[in-house]
Amino acid sequence: MENWDARLFQTMAKHTHVAVENLPVQTPTTSSFSQNVVELESQRELRRKTKDIVQHCHSNTVSTSELRQQLQACATTFGNRFSLHLVRSLQEPHNNQADQQAIVWLLTLLNDKATIPLLQQIANQPRLTRAIRLSASLALAGMGATLPSENAI
Repeated sequence: MENWDARLFQTMAKHTHVAVENLPVQTPTTSSFSQNVVELESQRELRRKTKDIVQHCHSNTVSTSELRQQLQACATTFGNRFSLHLVRSLQEPHNNQADQQAIVWLLTLLNDKATIPLLQQIANQPRLTRAIRLSASLALAGMGATLPSENAI
């Protein structure tokens, strides 16, 4: 789907580039077009940073404190969007088991309370695969946000 969005944006850019050049500098069309470009670049940067930090988790040379610093830098740059993007990354079907584990670890390190409702929703959706539900539950447990079970002894 991302490729389709990128192609659509490139096509729009080709067709609107000529029209935008002929417009005065401060029209609603140019400002909204500029906003869309900035938003797309921001989304692209968010996805890139998320992939980079997941790949850093696979490295044996990166310490937990370095990961925490990178997480805090991304959280500062992107706000809640970063942590919510990490949660959505759990649901991506092309993630392998190592990526799933890395995302769970990052969510645990980040410990963002804004992700708890979304993780609970993922953990309780039977239509999702068991691995995804378990990953969400594990992230919740790592953040200390599990609900007590009635069957627990």
